[in-house]
Amino acid sequence: MNALAWDAENRRYTRRVEDPLTQEVDYAIARIAYDAITLLTGEEADKLSECEAPDCDRIMLRTHARRRWCSVRCGDRIRAARSYERKRAQAEGD
Repeated sequence: MNALAWDAENRRYTRRVEDPLTQEVDYAIARIAYDAITLLTGEEADKLSECEAPDCDRIMLRTHARRRWCSVRCGDRIRAARSYERKRAQAEGD
C-alpha cells in the first residue's frame, strides 16, 4: 500500500511503499470488493436473482431469462426430485 508517513526527524511527509508480495491478500480482497460493488451497482444489477432451489441460498446472475438455478447441480437435484415424485404418484395410482 502506498502511504504518506510523517518523518518526525526530518519534519516532513515521506512516501512509504511496501513490498508488493506482502500485499497480495489485501489486493485480492480489494479486487473482490471492487467487483462486488461494480456488480451490485452496475447495469447488470437487475439480473441478480436468488437460486430457486429450496435449500440453496446462493445468488446468481441470470444470463438467460429462463435460468432458475445457480448451477447444474441445483437444477439436477430439483428435476430428480420432481421425477421421483411423479413416479411415486404413478405407483400409488396404479
